[in-house]
Amino acid sequence: MKEELTFIGNKIIEHRTHLAEQLEGFEKSDYLVDIVQSALSKTEIQEWRSRLFQYLGESLINDYAEVKGKVEQWANDIGEKAVKSNIPLNETIAIMGYYRTLIWKTFDKEIKENQFAAITVLDVNKYINPLLDQVIFQFSQIYIKHNNQVYQQAQEKLTELSVPVVPIADGVAVLPVVGEIDPERAQLIMETSLEQSSKHHLHYLLIDISGVPEIDTTVANYLFQVTHSLELVGVETILTGIRPEIAQSIVGMGLDFTRVKTRANIKQALSEITLT
Repeated sequence: MKEELTFIGNKIIEHRTHLAEQLEGFEKSDYLVDIVQSALSKTEIQEWRSRLFQYLGESLINDYAEVKGKVEQWANDIGEKAVKSNIPLNETIAIMGYYRTLIWKTFDKEIKENQFAAITVLDVNKYINPLLDQVIFQFSQIYIKHNNQVYQQAQEKLTELSVPVVPIADGVAVLPVVGEIDPERAQLIMETSLEQSSKHHLHYLLIDISGVPEIDTTVANYLFQVTHSLELVGVETILTGIRPEIAQSIVGMGLDFTRVKTRANIKQALSEITLT
């Protein structure tokens, strides 16, 4: 049986280039377009595939643990290149199944003539299948990691956009707040305000809340905390954009905004800063 495994392994290695070329016949047209449009050349792709066929052949002959390490490194390198080239994961994984198909197609004659014992076929699969499964697993992990990074970057960008501190003059910036203020966003407003105030050496920060749909006791407390925190680092905060209906609501709830400097709009606040 060992002789049969060695024969199969050597033949896979011998035909590795031809096997790699044959894979193209199993690729979908849109997958081919993705490859052509990527930074990968057709020659490079065939060389990588040929190398994997070689490793699969070696797994039947050489030390299995050593070959497994080579396959894992191959999967990591190719997975990273596929991600960077924007090749879809489903297409990358789909083509892996055809490695098995082509390997056994190479031995059609021997199988038809019953030259291999049934146990040999099972043993070949026992060696090769786990390696291909490992490749698929590593590809999946690489794509998951990449997608998580993209998502995290998008979240960070969204966060920046949700609390934009915009410098408009030396020592003066505006923070327009649009939408509801919940505990998480209030914390974000505070952290961003302090960070940007230090970064831009601010003396004044105008927080425009004309885009905040409602101000209740909770939201008011959030705003008080932000202004107090900024006051402690020497930044004067001015709230602008309190709409008439919001002002009525504030009075009706008995909220005390005397602790915070407020102005009707940014223009009014700026004119007073200029006069100071």
